[in-house]
Amino acid sequence: MIYYRYVKFYLFRIVALIFWGLSICPQAPSVAGSPKEVPPTFTAPQTVEAWRIRLENYVQGPISISTDGGVNWQVIGRVTAPATRNLTGYLAAGYAPLSTVAATAVHGIRIRVGDTTTAYPALINIVPAEFAQTPNYYGGHISGASGIYTDIPTGTAIFREFAPSVGNVMLVKTLAEGYRPLPVNYSPAVNDSYMIIVTRPVNEIHDVVIENKEGGDVTVTYENGESSVVTHVAKPVAGVGRFDGCSYTGVGAINTNHTCVITVSTAPVTKLRELEGVGSERRGGFQIVPSYHNSQTEEAGAPQMLVLGTPKSHTPEIEGTPPLFSGYFNLSWMADDPGHSWICSIRRGGGTTWEPMPELIGNLPDAFARLGVSAFRIAREQGSGGKPWMMARAAADVYAYLGRRAALARAGKDEIARGTTLFYATSDQLQVPAAAVFAQFYLDGEMVGLTNSRPYQWTWNTTHVADGEHTVESRLLDENGAVILRRNVVYWVDNLNAIKPVATASAPGG
Repeated sequence: MIYYRYVKFYLFRIVALIFWGLSICPQAPSVAGSPKEVPPTFTAPQTVEAWRIRLENYVQGPISISTDGGVNWQVIGRVTAPATRNLTGYLAAGYAPLSTVAATAVHGIRIRVGDTTTAYPALINIVPAEFAQTPNYYGGHISGASGIYTDIPTGTAIFREFAPSVGNVMLVKTLAEGYRPLPVNYSPAVNDSYMIIVTRPVNEIHDVVIENKEGGDVTVTYENGESSVVTHVAKPVAGVGRFDGCSYTGVGAINTNHTCVITVSTAPVTKLRELEGVGSERRGGFQIVPSYHNSQTEEAGAPQMLVLGTPKSHTPEIEGTPPLFSGYFNLSWMADDPGHSWICSIRRGGGTTWEPMPELIGNLPDAFARLGVSAFRIAREQGSGGKPWMMARAAADVYAYLGRRAALARAGKDEIARGTTLFYATSDQLQVPAAAVFAQFYLDGEMVGLTNSRPYQWTWNTTHVADGEHTVESRLLDENGAVILRRNVVYWVDNLNAIKPVATASAPGG
């Protein structure tokens, strides 16, 4: 058994070297123990609600955002596959409180559900379209059945400017109960509904300046003009490596923020919507990490790591704490709106001028050293934006979403409805559950029909709604009023005949 453990340990280290192209420090990292993976005590900043994210955990379930406290919702995506269980997560998630965002990234959002008895708590995940399949040479957490898979492109909407921050709370609603925090060791079920309450600090970060030298200051300046040195550099960063999702992030943009990392991309946004690791290399970036956590990982001492805190620390210091590793950063970066984007710049040598982050792709372990990079600055010059800004960005995301859905309708992959459409409560009206005694019908979330007569159908006059996307839902109830079956169909209403019918499309309501 001891021999097997050592073989497994060293094989894992070799694989890490091959996949990541990162160097590993000479000493083996100490084994992480569950008591240490608890956030150090800190005072949380005062916050206000910024927006909400809602996801319905079933196939074609809507993904919506609200910028007015949940009064109005706008659909910006759909669930392509629901989560059906939780799965063991990664080490850093142990610093996230239960029922909160443990990581926010352009390629996935991680939610802690596991209890505090382990350093590797269970997670559920929200996954963008391109990461429904595991990329080649993927080094991150694999979602599997714990993933709520979406049709939202990587690096957009809730995986970009509407991303939550580390520590934001996630709530769950079942058919029987209203929204509440996720229970300990919660396992997702089809038809559960989730809401993330996204908050922002009242006094947001304006910029973070990191002196890229041993002992260098890490200075945070807030929007009210106050500045403070929050920690120091234990080890400067020398170069860049291949980090997941960076090909969808943007040069100088934040790729990931979790309880123990800020990953900064040095790669441009790819135009190839295909698996990373396919074809030519498109990834590039570096990581800002706390000292203790870094010592527990296979990347300990790697040249692509900018390590903060006490050198060779034996206990957590800044892991899971604000301002760097909880509560302040999201993924906001937009080529057409740099003022509201987090952008990382560099300073070289003894100069005082901030320069744009250079485009660096692949494994270049001494790139920053050769360039003489002496400091980094992560800044968002105009803050997070007010409500008019959020409403404008939401409108842009809705427009992009409807464009994707219209394309599916043209391709015959979405139902097209015109005139009168007959909708059945079951996809096969001959297979109605014996326990069903009543049916309710909903159009875009509003109840529009009910019946206790088999085969439980509703006649929809589509001329009463605007052309575009609409959702029809049926719920079959038993004699106690409990829902025993739900059916949802997303239609594209086209009474103006703007979309040519496709011969292979299934019959409406079929």
